[in-house]
Amino acid sequence: HFTSLLIASFFTIGLMTLVGNLQPYLLNAVLHVPLEEQGQVSGNLGFVNELVVILFIGLVGVASDKVGRRRVYAAGFFIMTAAYALYPLATSVSELYVYRMLFAVAAACVSGMLGTILADYPLERARGKLVGACFVLNGLGVAVLVTQGAKLPKRFTDAGFDAIEAGQFAYWSVAALCCIVAFLVAFGLRGGAPAQVEKREPWFTTLRIGLNAARDPRVLLAYFAAMVSRGDLAIISTFFLLWISHAGVAQGMSPADALARGSILFLIVQVTALLWAIIVTFLIDRINRVLALSIAMSLAAASYMTVGMIDDPLGDGMKWACVFLGIGEMSGVLAAQSLIGQVAPTRGRGAVVGMFGVFGAVGILASLKVGGHLFDSWRPSAPYFVMGVAAAVLMCGALWVYFATRNRPLPAAQVA
Repeated sequence: HFTSLLIASFFTIGLMTLVGNLQPYLLNAVLHVPLEEQGQVSGNLGFVNELVVILFIGLVGVASDKVGRRRVYAAGFFIMTAAYALYPLATSVSELYVYRMLFAVAAACVSGMLGTILADYPLERARGKLVGACFVLNGLGVAVLVTQGAKLPKRFTDAGFDAIEAGQFAYWSVAALCCIVAFLVAFGLRGGAPAQVEKREPWFTTLRIGLNAARDPRVLLAYFAAMVSRGDLAIISTFFLLWISHAGVAQGMSPADALARGSILFLIVQVTALLWAIIVTFLIDRINRVLALSIAMSLAAASYMTVGMIDDPLGDGMKWACVFLGIGEMSGVLAAQSLIGQVAPTRGRGAVVGMFGVFGAVGILASLKVGGHLFDSWRPSAPYFVMGVAAAVLMCGALWVYFATRNRPLPAAQVA
């Protein structure tokens, strides 16, 4: 069971991320979407994906309590197999929306089950170690799968296939991998549901508890931190390789070559983020969490604005900007997560953490919608600059909260 969980941790987030990173090739080489429309199309596809996940995630939790985590998790990967198989067969952007919604149902299943099983499996004394190990595997999975997956179209074109066939075989190769993981999950994880399932609060009760907790400015700050940090991640996963692909095609590269070149830069971002996680976690645990968030957001603001001001993403300076981007990305995510873990009160903790997730989802939706529009109407690096400004505003807000609450005691049982 433990080994299967580790394998699932490696593949789950990576396979969820790869669909957006392979997409630029599909838009360029297969559907021939005009360059000036691709940002908005990509943003809207991501927006629809997140909206469907939000709508289905509650149903996924209920289903897992009734039929077991393993069945829902495996079903998610089987649905993902179908989505990846259908995606390159789209003949229009409208069809892509349909297939992306199918993919989003799969994403709701696998992401929901990964988090739920991480809560079910570990003994309390080993919980931190297991969560940390799975977090590292999440990051490694994203780095490896996206980097290697983005190179698939080039490998197939180099083997003599035409552009459309290369795209189809690339997506079908990923679909085959999803199917293999589905069987590993179906036969490797523990069956059934936990013997004791907590009584689920009605949605509006949960909403009220979460909103009432925001009377504490530290909780409200954590909510807004979720919006910015999750929005940052969405911008990277949706627009990074699209931007590199645009630049590469403009300089005479084939869509496959441009995507492969972008995958190397994406790998730099993710590897830096993983290595920086070790350092930033050490720092966050040793200073006030609100102050830590302010410092993290200053790094995020500087890194995203730096990338936002770059004109040529294929220039030599982009590699160093990617290193800085990885630092900013991980700083914001971990600081926000650490803050909500500390300030969420024991009573109603689930509702508060749930509201933290809702704000994060709103951040994703807003960043994708606004980012997609600015990508086309202003410049491809615009989404990064805007997120840098948002992080800077939050940095100032965190400093204000720090000076206003530094002598105020933490919620009961959260002195850590």
